[in-house]
Amino acid sequence: MTAYAWHPSAEFTEHGNIAAFCRTHGVDGGYRALQARSAADPEWYWARAVADIGVVWHRPPDRILDDSGGIAATRWFPGARTNLADSCLDRHVRQGRGAAPVLRWEREDGRRGRLTYAQAAADSARVAGGLRALGVGEGDRVACCLPPGPEAFVLLFACARLGALLVPLFSGFGAEAIAVRLADAGARVLVTARTTRRHGRAYDLEAVARTAVAAVPGVRHLVVAPGDWDRLAAAPPVVPASLDAAAPFLLLHTSGTTGRPKGAVHTHGGFAAQVGSETRYHLDLRPDDVVFWVTDPGWIMFPLVLVGTTLAGGCVVAYEGAVDHPDPGRLWRLLAEHGVTVFGSSPSLSRMLRVRGPKVPPVPDRLRVLGSTGEPWTEEAWRWYSAEFGGGRCPVINICGGTEVGGSLLASAPVVPQSPCSFAGPCLGIDAIVADETGAEVPEGQTGELVVRRPWPGMTRGLWQAPERFREAYFSRRPGSWSHGDLVSRVGDEWFVHGRADDVVKVAGKRLGPAEAEAAVVADPAVAEASAVGVPHPLKGETLWCFAVPAPGRALGPADTERLRARVATALGPAFRPDRVLAVPDLPRTRNGKVMRRLLRALVTGDPPGDTSTLVDPAVLDPIRAAVLAATSTPESTPTP
Repeated sequence: MTAYAWHPSAEFTEHGNIAAFCRTHGVDGGYRALQARSAADPEWYWARAVADIGVVWHRPPDRILDDSGGIAATRWFPGARTNLADSCLDRHVRQGRGAAPVLRWEREDGRRGRLTYAQAAADSARVAGGLRALGVGEGDRVACCLPPGPEAFVLLFACARLGALLVPLFSGFGAEAIAVRLADAGARVLVTARTTRRHGRAYDLEAVARTAVAAVPGVRHLVVAPGDWDRLAAAPPVVPASLDAAAPFLLLHTSGTTGRPKGAVHTHGGFAAQVGSETRYHLDLRPDDVVFWVTDPGWIMFPLVLVGTTLAGGCVVAYEGAVDHPDPGRLWRLLAEHGVTVFGSSPSLSRMLRVRGPKVPPVPDRLRVLGSTGEPWTEEAWRWYSAEFGGGRCPVINICGGTEVGGSLLASAPVVPQSPCSFAGPCLGIDAIVADETGAEVPEGQTGELVVRRPWPGMTRGLWQAPERFREAYFSRRPGSWSHGDLVSRVGDEWFVHGRADDVVKVAGKRLGPAEAEAAVVADPAVAEASAVGVPHPLKGETLWCFAVPAPGRALGPADTERLRARVATALGPAFRPDRVLAVPDLPRTRNGKVMRRLLRALVTGDPPGDTSTLVDPAVLDPIRAAVLAATSTPESTPTP
């Protein structure tokens, strides 16, 4: 029998959004019955979900979906007309909720402010007017390289009003990474800030933006906040354009291992439906919720949280800066002072807080839901997040999807018990299985790839200017199904994510998800974080290398690394004893917390690293490179049995 670590209260099982949906639509059997029906009959589910979510139709759809052209060419809500800004902002103003807060923002230096729904609607209407005065119209691309704050919030809805495409860019990108994405998108305008601050240091965003724009002649205007932004926001207001539900709203790039970044395209109708469903049912968002997700406007979680929260009528917290500055207690102060009810981050942040942060202060009274995404959990970190950070009373809502998904494919649910690191299975409306290489479903307990058999509204409408790349990336291996690339398994009703399929290690014909080796290493009290990769080996095909970050105040000497090798062998079997365990000061990670294992592998093999523009700190590679060089200049460790 499963030993669950968290059990839902009546707040969720009787009074939550899932329970209300089941009562309204006569679904007997609760969440599991709804999950099964929504996967088997997506038209039934999405017709009811978009009405419950509050998507505004200027003209209702002729039908819910048209998949006659196959999964890759599915049309959602054909015939419908809508505008995402109308659904998210203007609707609430018309319903008498204009005075309700929609955004609370704070900067690292302590400055803070707020916007109501009425103010945000008016501000986005004026900024839309300013963009129109610059020549921006329906279908044009407007790039955003801004830190979290009111400008990024307002710009998203200003672009939606016009029917322009927002092109989010990570505020930590260098000029070359920005220029590549500007050129690929064909952006007409780039909006940035003069500076941003992190860990007490100021970063000159404007200088980076000017260098990038100089390399892309097609960009006609650079708008810098506050000066240029203030003039932009003084224009006559614009009412939301009535757009086809399939009109593109978002062009968001995701990095490939090699080659240029891939541009995923999301629409006014599909994106609203997808993220509205996830936030309303899986995160149980309600009008009185205050949502804080640690992310950057350049990542998918920022538009997901903004759109999902405003569809629900809630309030977003946007924080510019490091949540552990000037001390790790800053995060708890943010939660308490802003009245946060729903908090989300990556597992990496939890691991950092667990080993480097203060003794956990009392859990803020209003906190009721925890979210996580970006990478697999280790059990120790999950238990700390659930029991210590959340006080044992909050569900941990894992979500797993990505930029191309327009949200999530797997998610936890607040109405069912939870095991550490688990998901409740596919999101509502998602028909997914754990599949082998042929596309057949694997037995319970075995690891396979996450494969989706039916379309969903948030699925990218393609890759920008690369239709063949789209089909090749997601549909070529299993025609008729979306191959997502995540390694997953299912035990009973619960699902678990083990990492990316392209990260799998195959030692002497035996397959291993890197998260399993990493969990064994991190279980040692001398280790704060770890990452495992497979590297070529002349006899075994691949061999396992582990990179370990010492816990604060600890050092990892030769005796320690040998102990860690033995620990992995004991946990996973002698065949998986790592050939190397290297102590490193940090791991290469993106701003949203993902450890870039392929860079670790490339440092060992000498292969080209591919796109490194999403790294938070490229300098972290230097000490790792030195550790690899030192290791490869000495004889190999004791051969694996």
